[in-house]
Amino acid sequence: MTELMEYLLSKRDPDGYFASGLSDSAISTAVALVALHLANPQAYAEPIAKARDWLLLHADADGVYGDSPESPANLTATFLATVALTRTGVPLERLQPARRFLESHLGGLDFPSVRKGLLAAYGNDLTFSVPLLALATAAGFFPNADTAWRAMPRFPFEAVLIPETLFKYLRLPVVSYAIPALIAIGLAQLAHSGQGLIPRVRAKARPKALRVLADKQPEDGGFLEAAPLTGFVALCLCAAGLADHPVAHRAIRFLLDTQRGNGAWPIDRDLRQWVTSLAITALSPRLDETERVRYRTLLADHQTRTLHPFTRSEPGGWAWTTHSGGVPDADDTPAALIALHALGESASPTVQAGLRWLLHLQNRDGGFPTFCKGWGKLPFDRSCPDLTAHAYKAFALYEPHLQAPLRQQVQRAMRRCVRFLQKVQRPDGAFLPLWFGDQRAADKYAPIYGSAVVLEHFAGEPFPFLDRARAYLLAHQHSSGGWGSADSEADYLCFTARCISALASYPDARTAIQRAARFIAPYVRHPETIPPEPIGLYFAHLWYSETLYAPIFLLHACDHLPFDLLRH
Repeated sequence: MTELMEYLLSKRDPDGYFASGLSDSAISTAVALVALHLANPQAYAEPIAKARDWLLLHADADGVYGDSPESPANLTATFLATVALTRTGVPLERLQPARRFLESHLGGLDFPSVRKGLLAAYGNDLTFSVPLLALATAAGFFPNADTAWRAMPRFPFEAVLIPETLFKYLRLPVVSYAIPALIAIGLAQLAHSGQGLIPRVRAKARPKALRVLADKQPEDGGFLEAAPLTGFVALCLCAAGLADHPVAHRAIRFLLDTQRGNGAWPIDRDLRQWVTSLAITALSPRLDETERVRYRTLLADHQTRTLHPFTRSEPGGWAWTTHSGGVPDADDTPAALIALHALGESASPTVQAGLRWLLHLQNRDGGFPTFCKGWGKLPFDRSCPDLTAHAYKAFALYEPHLQAPLRQQVQRAMRRCVRFLQKVQRPDGAFLPLWFGDQRAADKYAPIYGSAVVLEHFAGEPFPFLDRARAYLLAHQHSSGGWGSADSEADYLCFTARCISALASYPDARTAIQRAARFIAPYVRHPETIPPEPIGLYFAHLWYSETLYAPIFLLHACDHLPFDLLRH
C-alpha cells in the first residue's frame, strides 16, 4: 500500500492539487477542429493540422472511432471525426471505412438519412443530436446547407426573452447545461431560415440572446471548460455570420489554449477539484496537521461565493475544476464536504454554506440532480441514485454537529433521500448511476458501480434496501475476484475498489473481499501498471478515462483490508 500512496502523492502539482489525467477525446478533437477551420483556416493552420493528424493516427484497426483511444467504435465519434476530416481535405478514399460504418448505422450519408438516424439514436433529448447535425451542416457535409438548417429540429433561442428562472417549466429540447448550444444553434438556424414574418419576429430576440450567451461565458471563454460545448457554440456563431462576435473570439481562444501538445483535446479541461477532493478523503489518515490545514484552505478557496452566472445557483457549492468555467454541482459539492470532514472540519461557515447549497438543490422527489433543481424532463437533469447517496453521506457526517434549524432541515433531506432511493432501486436490488457507465455493456449502464456507490455512502445504516444492493453485488462478483460489467466477465479496477469499500462493513462479504483483494493486489504494489479504464459517462454516452480514479479508489479500499491480504 505504501507504493500506492506514494504514487498518488507524486501526482500533486506545486499548489497541492492532484493533477487530473483525462484521456484524449476523438469527439472533442473533431468538434474543436471544425470550429477552428470555420473560424479561420489560415490563421489556425498549425493547430488544425495537429488535430487532423491526431484523428488520422487514432482511428482503430477498422478505420473507425471510439470516444477515447481505449473505447470501442461508436456512431457519434465516427460521425464527428469523418465530418472533421472531410472538412479539412482528407481524401475520401482514406475515409471509406468510416463512411461505410456510418452508412450501416444511418442508412446513408444524405441529410434525411443522417437526421433520421441521429434523432433515433438520441431520442427525445436533442442535446447532442441537433448539435451533430448543425456541425455537419456548418462544415459543408451536406450539399444544400440552407435546406439542412431548415429541416433540422428548431432550437428556440428566443426562450431567453423570459426570465431564466422559468426555463425549467418550458419543454426545452436540451438539458440545463446546454443553453449556450441552444442559443448558438438557434441563431445559426435563424441566419439560414430565409425571409418571412416568423424569422423577422424571431430576429428581435437575437440581441438579448447574444447578451445571455456572453453573460454565461466564463472569463477563459470555455463553456463548462469543455471543448465540445465551446466548439459547438463557436462554429454555430460562425455559421450565423457572427465569427467576429466577442463570444466567438473567446471560445476560439479557449480551444487554442487547451489543445494538447499531441494535437488532441480531452472531453473537459480537467477534473482538478473533483479528484483532489476524492484524493484528500482517501489520504486524510496519512496527512500531517500542516497538510490538513493547507487542504482545508485549498478547498474553501474554491467554494462559490456569488450567484453563478451559468445555472443561477446560490453560493456555497463546488465545481469539478478550479477554472472559471466550472459549475457547482451535486457530486463535487458532497465530495468537497466529505473531504473537509476527513480533514477535521465540523460545522464551520464553509461547511454550512455547502450544506445549504445542497438543500436548495434537492428535487421534489427527494433525489438530487446534477446542476439545476426541477429540470426533470430529460434523463440528464433528473434525480439520480449516485448523487443522492453522495449528498446523503455529506449530510450524515455533519448532522450531529449542526444547530437547529439547519439540523432539522438536514434530517428532513436525509429522510427524503432514503425514500427516493427506495423508489428507484431496481427489482434485482441494483441502482443505476448517472455519471459512470460501462462502455462494454449493451445498454451502457453500470449497475455494479451505482450499487457500490449507494452502499458505500450508506455504510452502517439499517435500511432494508441496502441488503438487496449488497446481495446484488455479491451475486455479480466475477470468477477473477473483480467486478465490472454485469453482463460479461470484463473487470474494472475502479468498480472492484468501490465494491470492496461498499461491502467492507458486512461480515458475510468477507470471502468476497478476500477474493477481490487478491485481484487488486498486483496493482496496489505496482500502481504504474494500472490500465486506462474509460468508465466516465458524460452526456450522451461519451466515454473518458481519468488516470487518478483507480489509484484513489484502490487506496480507499485498502483501508478496509487487513494488510496481509495484499501480501499474498
